[in-house]
Amino acid sequence: MTHTITVRNINHALSEGLWYLSTCGVQEVSRNGPVIVAPGPVITEYLKPCERVLFNTVRNANPFFHLMEALWMLAGRDDLEWPARFNSRFSEYSDDGISINGAYGYRWRSWFNTDQLWGIIELLRKDPETRRAVLGMWDPSDDLGSTSKDIPCNTHVYFDLRGGVLNMTVLCRSNDIIWGAYGANAVHMSVLQEFI
Repeated sequence: MTHTITVRNINHALSEGLWYLSTCGVQEVSRNGPVIVAPGPVITEYLKPCERVLFNTVRNANPFFHLMEALWMLAGRDDLEWPARFNSRFSEYSDDGISINGAYGYRWRSWFNTDQLWGIIELLRKDPETRRAVLGMWDPSDDLGSTSKDIPCNTHVYFDLRGGVLNMTVLCRSNDIIWGAYGANAVHMSVLQEFI
């Protein structure tokens, strides 16, 4: 059962997502203990993706950290030092105390021995009708069966131009709606969309 949430911005998405889980969610067991999950895929469509600062007082998101992390990603980095300046809990996701294995930016810019961001920009410039502008973050040779503390939750991003507008579709294998999907990821991915 697929559920679609169409909202203006991240604040509405969190509210709608929490309502959906509270009314339709099912309890399951995860590696971190009991969780409530959607009974099927959830699609969230943002009408104003640049309205990305979350004002929910319960979530208490740090917009400065989210922006700094997004810039760290665009720079293609995987070091722990930079994001840990803004969020001391970031070190919990490092396997070696030096780097972050699943760092999106590093995977965007270096992991596959290519800068996927510039490749996608060039592809869209040359062929605005393309449906091949795919950004990969999941690497089955490294991530499948991995015991790392951090492997990508967001696995692929698809870009296309329709009516002169850049659309972006982000696919997730698993995502926490409070900390990930409707928290940090909404900022990271909307900044990525602006960059592209």
